[in-house]
Amino acid sequence: MTDHFADLPWFLKEFVYNNRWGSFREIQTKAFDIFKGCDDHILISAGTSSGKTEAAMFPVITSLYNNPPEGIGAMYIGPLKALIDDQFERMEPILKDSYINITGWHGEASRTRKDALMEFPSGILQITPESLQNLIADDPTRIKRLFSELRFVIIDEVHAFMNSERGLQLLCCLQRLEVLAGCDPRRIGLSATIADVDAAADWLTADTGRRTRIVCDPRSGDRVVDIRYHRIPGPENDDTERKRAITRYYKDLYNLVRDRNCIIFVNSRSDAETAGRSLRKVGEVYGDKDFIHVHHGSISKEYRKIAEEALKDPTRKTAVVATVTLELGIDVGGLDSVVQIEPPYTCSSLVQRMGRSGRRGGSQIMTVMCLEDPERWWTDVEGVNMDLVKAVAMAELSVQEGWTECPRNPQLPYGLLYHQTMEYMKSGAGTKFPMLVSDVLSMHPFRNITKDDYKTLLRHMLSIGHLERMSDGTLLIGPKGEKAVFHRDFCSVFTVKKEIEVVCNGKTIGSIQDMPEVGEPIQLAGHVWEVTGIKAREMTVEVKESDGTACNPWRSGTPPIDTVVVRRMLEILRSDRQYDFLDEAAKERLEDSRGVAKYLGTTTLVTETDDGALRIHPWLGTVQFDTLRRIIRTIDGVSSMSYFSPYYIDVRGDITEDELISGIEAFLEDGDRFLLIEQNDKLRFGKFDAYVPDELLMKAFVEDRLDCDFDLDI
Repeated sequence: MTDHFADLPWFLKEFVYNNRWGSFREIQTKAFDIFKGCDDHILISAGTSSGKTEAAMFPVITSLYNNPPEGIGAMYIGPLKALIDDQFERMEPILKDSYINITGWHGEASRTRKDALMEFPSGILQITPESLQNLIADDPTRIKRLFSELRFVIIDEVHAFMNSERGLQLLCCLQRLEVLAGCDPRRIGLSATIADVDAAADWLTADTGRRTRIVCDPRSGDRVVDIRYHRIPGPENDDTERKRAITRYYKDLYNLVRDRNCIIFVNSRSDAETAGRSLRKVGEVYGDKDFIHVHHGSISKEYRKIAEEALKDPTRKTAVVATVTLELGIDVGGLDSVVQIEPPYTCSSLVQRMGRSGRRGGSQIMTVMCLEDPERWWTDVEGVNMDLVKAVAMAELSVQEGWTECPRNPQLPYGLLYHQTMEYMKSGAGTKFPMLVSDVLSMHPFRNITKDDYKTLLRHMLSIGHLERMSDGTLLIGPKGEKAVFHRDFCSVFTVKKEIEVVCNGKTIGSIQDMPEVGEPIQLAGHVWEVTGIKAREMTVEVKESDGTACNPWRSGTPPIDTVVVRRMLEILRSDRQYDFLDEAAKERLEDSRGVAKYLGTTTLVTETDDGALRIHPWLGTVQFDTLRRIIRTIDGVSSMSYFSPYYIDVRGDITEDELISGIEAFLEDGDRFLLIEQNDKLRFGKFDAYVPDELLMKAFVEDRLDCDFDLDI
């Protein structure tokens, strides 16, 4: 062991010995060196098996033990309640004899522990951004007593915060806390492996006046990806053959994960239920009834906990079909491998999911199952299996080259500015515009919003009764504003839609989005249930376990695909490169897709359809593709168009190919982007955008929802 081991307090040394660590990992040693050598912020970017939590927490705990603060000394911020609970369960046994208190704080955490912390603030606070917002807004006067000696802020899963309004809210909370408490804590960011670590470091730094030092996982060659292809005959063929092919697919998938601890990732809750139910039926044939579990956001906490505990149980093997809920760093023990059904939406997600395996020092292994089924029509474009090509592109970019998407931070978060303005005024006797500019508009997330735009927002808030102005110019929260501000969900900047609770014998199984009828079968937690009763007012249905089939889809948005991924897909289709991580069926389908793409001109910028339309294959990501579509609408001579995002746009009208391309290039040069806003566009995306005037929302739409920074040179 190094000198860093000698610096640890006795209980951490005991932990190291009991876990038989022969040495610290390189990423831990690097982080420890920075802790001792300077006072900069630190970003630790590494996979889930790298030991980054210990790299952050061990020096923090050592500091608190050697020099106990008068108040809360460290604050751990996590994006999920489950992640906070998981970290609490990991840290509490380590700290039990250290006299360092650790307190988990969220809506479901122990009230007794919270009250104890309020009376005798000390140790480590683990909290969500929403609970931190509530803590600050409810009584700003107590913040100094709680946090005046706050030394460290650990932000887990930084990448999950960076491209969201929730992450901007967190930065506002931290800045407000530092002002109220008079503290200057060191920030420590933890993240999965990300390509643009500089952007993450900039996010962590914000306006703190400190620079951020970066520590990255040196291991990059121990990832193994395997892509397999299956084809299901369409329903127009022999139905018996289709059923046999589906059964064969799930048997192959079951045999792939059997006798392994494994997470099977899918991209939607509906897919999780379908795969979970199908695999459970296969498992019953093999006598493994309880081998398969399902884990997603609409399954109750109790059922999710059963799946998590099964994965951690060293006496058994378990496979869990999961969505993003198991993508983040909840401890699930040692996984043998990870399976992904269809390519994930992003390379960042692929890396994060792959990182769930290899937690005991072995290779990170992922098998991607590409399923071609005519009923899933979006996977086939002009005879090209885009899901397979996308899987290859993502494997090349993220696994072999270490690339992941750069987050797109909202540049004009007017809804968040409304929220922070009301939070600031919530407990005060009133304020004036210069003070709002100094204390609210000055926050880092609002650096691109002008004073004039802030005045426009405040005037609108006055006009809708959320603010009132006194004769001396003092602003107060108005009656309508009080209803919004004092609502129990005001602390959260994201909207959670109320779902229908599903209960069996008094035990909550989870929730669904649409109210069923009595006798209707529903699928949840990998089982089929029959509805026996409905309580419409309470938004609850009673069920009993049943058999057969059911389909109750969940509606949710789809993240955009990046232009880098789409352009790599184009390179793959144009090349004759072979990939040893494809099975034979995948190799054959890729070659077939290449031949079709070449024959039909899919890899050519402009072709002509059978009915005379100009078909553009721009090979752009979702946001840029949508921007191009809008630009084409403004060009003279275009009468109509249809499109399949993000793959092609069919243009009809009295216009030649040269005129079309010239029109696009002219707009990209100096076109008015406000002309791209369409009448049916949704301008209100955020929870508090309802209180923002349209003229500001249009600015935000143009800045954050459109992207003219592209070319058609393919």
